[in-house]
Amino acid sequence: MNREVRVLFKELAKKHGLTMEQIEKVFEAPFKLQAHNMKQRCDREKLKFPSLRIPYFGIFHCPEWHKKRLKKKNDENNRK
Repeated sequence: MNREVRVLFKELAKKHGLTMEQIEKVFEAPFKLQAHNMKQRCDREKLKFPSLRIPYFGIFHCPEWHKKRLKKKNDENNRK
């Protein structure tokens, strides 16, 4: 983590009366949620990849061209 982020975290911790660890957990939570959702809700066999929206950050989804590429890869692996 770079110096500017650390300074910002310290300011937030001081302002809200939290520890640095708590601020870091809050910062990492949306990304851990995304990783969990990708592991649990995605199905490579059926090419089911639901989109995920992280408020104030962005929307993550699997584009059609990538689904086609994964399908082609799955088909090649099934032939072997």
